[in-house]
Amino acid sequence: MVAYPHLSSEQQQDLPKLIQVTALPVMYEDSTHQLWQCDTFQDQLILKICSSDQVDKSTFWQGMANLFDVNLPKQLGKIDQAYETVTTLSQLAIPEYISSGSSSPQTHAFILATKLPGAMVTNIEVDDDMVISLANHIGDLHQQEQKKWGRFYQADFDSQKWPLRLQDTLIALAENQSMIATELLDEVIDLAANCTVDNFVPIMPDLRWDQFLQQNSSLSALVDLDAFVYGPRELELVLLEYLLDEQQANLFAEHYQKNHSLPDLTQVRKPYRLLLFMMNVLGEKNIDNWMQASTRF
Repeated sequence: MVAYPHLSSEQQQDLPKLIQVTALPVMYEDSTHQLWQCDTFQDQLILKICSSDQVDKSTFWQGMANLFDVNLPKQLGKIDQAYETVTTLSQLAIPEYISSGSSSPQTHAFILATKLPGAMVTNIEVDDDMVISLANHIGDLHQQEQKKWGRFYQADFDSQKWPLRLQDTLIALAENQSMIATELLDEVIDLAANCTVDNFVPIMPDLRWDQFLQQNSSLSALVDLDAFVYGPRELELVLLEYLLDEQQANLFAEHYQKNHSLPDLTQVRKPYRLLLFMMNVLGEKNIDNWMQASTRF
C-alpha cells in the first residue's frame, strides 16, 4: 500500500487512499516545506511537510513569531480556518483543504490540499489583467475588517499593542543582522511608535507572484496560505511597492480604490520596509537598494 511520506499511521488514518506519490523539487534553499504530489482515486493532492528546523532558521518566521505570535509547525493544524475564510472572500480559486496537523515530538506538521490546475506565476509574465485580478483579490480581503490582530485563527491582540510589538520585533531581528546601521534602526524605532492602526484585515506578509497560479495568462488561483494573519493593510501595500512597477501600481490603485481609499504610507513606509527587509521577504541583500526603492502609493 502506498503511504503518505513522513506522516504517522495515525495521521494517515482518514486520508484518501493513494495510487502513487511523487516528490516535487525544492524551489528555494531556505524553503520550509517539502512538497509531494499525491495521486488518489479521486483527485491529485499536494502534501506539504513542514520542517521545524528550517522554520527555526528562517528570519521570516522569526519575524512572524515575534510580531504576530505565529509558530508555524505548532499551528498548521488550525490552518483550515484560513482556507475557509479566503475561499469565501476571494474571487480566485483556493485549494480545497483536506487535512493538516501540528508538529509534536513524534509527528511532522503538514497540510494536505487539492492540486489546482495552472502554472506558477513569474514576474516576467505579469500583465495588466493579472494586476487587476490581484487588486480585486486584495481589495476583497481588505473588506474583512476587525479590531483585533495576530494569528489568523485567533487574532486577539488589541490595537494599542501593534506599535509596541512592531518595535520589539524590529529590535529582535536587528540583533542578528549586522548590516543595519544603528542610526537607521533608532530612527525606525521612533517612527514605529506612531504606527497606530484602528482596523486590521487579512494580509500575507510574504506576498509574492509565485504563490499564485495562472491559466491562459489569467491569474487563476492562490495556493500558499501559510502566512495569512490579521494585520494592517498598510504593511501589505508597502510590500506591493516592491512587486509592482509604476504602471502596474497605477493600475492596481485604480481598481483597488473602487472599494477602498489608499492610505497615506508616508509615516509607516520606513518601519515596514525595514521590517520586511529583515524578514527577508523577497531576498534582497542590499539594505540601501531596499530602503531607497521607488514609492508607488
